[in-house]
Amino acid sequence: MNQILMTENKKKNKDKKQRTSGPLEIKGIVLFFAIAVIIFGITLIGEGTYAICKDVEDRKPTNMPYVTVNRLNDKLILYVQHNTEISKIIYSWGNGESTVIPEGGLTAQEEILLVNQNSVLNITIEDMNGKQVKYQKQYIVEGMDIKKPTIDVDTENGKNKMTITATDETEIKSLTYQWDGEEKVVINATTENQTQIVQEVELTPGTKNITIIAEDANGNIEKLEKEVLITTAEPKMQVIQDGKNITIDASDEDGVKDIVINLNGKEYTAKDIKLKHVKVGPLQLQEGNNIISVEVTNINGYTKKAATELQYTP
Repeated sequence: MNQILMTENKKKNKDKKQRTSGPLEIKGIVLFFAIAVIIFGITLIGEGTYAICKDVEDRKPTNMPYVTVNRLNDKLILYVQHNTEISKIIYSWGNGESTVIPEGGLTAQEEILLVNQNSVLNITIEDMNGKQVKYQKQYIVEGMDIKKPTIDVDTENGKNKMTITATDETEIKSLTYQWDGEEKVVINATTENQTQIVQEVELTPGTKNITIIAEDANGNIEKLEKEVLITTAEPKMQVIQDGKNITIDASDEDGVKDIVINLNGKEYTAKDIKLKHVKVGPLQLQEGNNIISVEVTNINGYTKKAATELQYTP
């Protein structure tokens, strides 16, 4: 009897344990999913925070492209500098067609032609990471002066002065000139609405490069680079005939460098003479008509030519 009771008690205890284990397992599942949701939420928050931080970092002034647009006559000069390699530059006027310029460095410079009507310039800078930054600027071109000044250079061999004239149809602002290896010389307009600047420049013998810039009151610029042959004198020559023989007499105040003589198709030369006065010859004429041409070059590179016919009768 006792044995039967014990068995029944064990069975009752077993059934009780089975009944109480159900709610415990449900609590464990709920707890697991709760923890998983919290972890997933933390992950999302972390990714969102990173995205926000990255966007804030990208928009720091130090991470934005540095862009300048300056007008030069009928063009705009676009300059871009970035701390990330520039992939491309895209620009358009108003709602017009876009122009895409591929790049590949940390800096870029492009020329954009002004349109002939008031419009908005749209510029997009894209870097190698795909980040784009957009800029807009309005340009009012109606009544805008976009015509460049003109530059005239007047120099003559044998003179020690050159005249530079800068002219603008509206108003001239300045004239600047610079010889190679020398300081710039700037001449500013002295009166309001002045349209011309004239400047005399002292010359020294030789062949030199000069850069001349004229700027008007509206920022239009003309630039001229020119090689100028400067000589304070012209070579002189004379053909002296003595019977069958001829002699070339040449002179130059700065110095004779080369003489080239062509007599009846045959050439005779004298090089690197470097004398102010020289005689070359004698050369012999043939019987009858003779054709002679003489070319004299001075030490400054200036050349003078002359030709004549000579008769010789024995």
